[in-house]
Amino acid sequence: MLDIMDPTIATAREQIDYAPRPHALAGLRIGLVENTKKNAEAVLRKLAEILETRHGMRVEVLVHKPQRAPLKDAQIAELKGRTDFAIAGVGD
Repeated sequence: MLDIMDPTIATAREQIDYAPRPHALAGLRIGLVENTKKNAEAVLRKLAEILETRHGMRVEVLVHKPQRAPLKDAQIAELKGRTDFAIAGVGD
C-alpha cells in the first residue's frame, strides 16, 4: 500500500542540517554528476566553464552514473574528498 501525503495538514519532519554556504565563490572546486543522458555532459561542462570564467572555480571531479541509478559509494567518497559542491545534470 502507498502512503499519500496531504499537503493541507502539518506533518512532523526531521530537522535537516544544511551545509554552510561559502563566503566567496572564488577558487571553489566543482564536482559534476553526469547521468549519461544525451547532452548531459555537454550542458554540465558549459555551466562549469561559465563558473570558471566568472568566479575562478574549477572542475575537480566528473562522475558518470547510469540513468535512474544512485551514485556508488566510491563516487560519493570521491566527490566528498575533492570538491566543495556538486552539480547533478540531466540531458535531452
